[in-house]
Amino acid sequence: MKTTSRPEGGQALLEFALVGLIFMIVVVGLVELGRAVWNYNTLAHAAREGARYAIVHGSRATEPSGPGSTNFALPDQDAAVTETVRGYASGLDLDDLAVSAEWPEGTNERGGHVRVTARYEYQPMFSNLLHLPGITLTSTSIMTITY
Repeated sequence: MKTTSRPEGGQALLEFALVGLIFMIVVVGLVELGRAVWNYNTLAHAAREGARYAIVHGSRATEPSGPGSTNFALPDQDAAVTETVRGYASGLDLDDLAVSAEWPEGTNERGGHVRVTARYEYQPMFSNLLHLPGITLTSTSIMTITY
């Protein structure tokens, strides 16, 4: 009995191309998601450290931050807090980082509050190739002034 065999190399190649493309899209998407989460975690940590700096540099500190200090500029900028946040934002492009620090009570007295907000414009890896817009990541930390 004679059997005829048909070459199946073309079919396997086509299946691999389809499955391989989907697999690569999933892998790149997971890597991109991981990068975005890492950037957000770094941003949140930097905002917390900026708020922590502000709460221990209240009106009683030798170098206070916030209203009444030489580093403060209305409405919501404090150079020392901004530099602290930027110092902890390792791995982020500092040109895309914006920091604001607010004292809701208008004073840096003990028991008052400080709100530090950090915004970062996250650029996906293939944003230029795929013409994707950036994603704005925002983290806010509110703490009570202790000193």
